[in-house]
Amino acid sequence: MKWVAGLFALVILGAGVLLGLTGFTKFAPTAGTTAVADRGVARVTDCTSEGPVSIRGFGTWWSCQADIVWESGRQERMTAEPGQLTPSDKGSEVPVVQRGEGKVRNGSGNPPVYRTVYEPSVVLGIGSMLGGLGIGGIGALAVLGTLASRRKKAQNREQGYL
Repeated sequence: MKWVAGLFALVILGAGVLLGLTGFTKFAPTAGTTAVADRGVARVTDCTSEGPVSIRGFGTWWSCQADIVWESGRQERMTAEPGQLTPSDKGSEVPVVQRGEGKVRNGSGNPPVYRTVYEPSVVLGIGSMLGGLGIGGIGALAVLGTLASRRKKAQNREQGYL
C-alpha cells in the first residue's frame, strides 16, 4: 500500500512538471527577453497540423507559412512559430513581430515570427513552470499526507484508542 501511494504521488508530481514544461515551452520566456527585430503584417498561405506529442509539449497546434511584409520594407515567406497562426487567418492581415533571437527554432533559417498578441512572455513562461511544479507538489503531498493519516488511524485502532 505504501509503495502504491508513493508511485501515485510520483505520477501526480510528474504530471504537474509536464504541464509546467508545456506552458514554459508555449510562452518561450527566453524569446521574451530578446528585442523585437521587426514588425509586419502576415498573410497565411499554408498550414499543417502538429502534435499531439512532440518536443514542444502536449497538444495539437498549427504550423503555418505566411507571406510577410515588414515595416523595414522586406517581403518574405516565413514559417511562424507553432500555434501563432491558423488556417482561419487565411485571407486576413495578421500583425506579427520577429524576435532577434540567436537560435532559430522553427527550421526556416530566420529568427522566429510571433503573432503580436501572442508574443513570448517571461512572466507567463516561468509562471507556468512554477505553477505546474506547485500543483504537482501539492498533489503529491496530499497523497502522501492521506497515506500518513490512514496509517495513524490504523495504529490508533490497533491500540484501542478509537
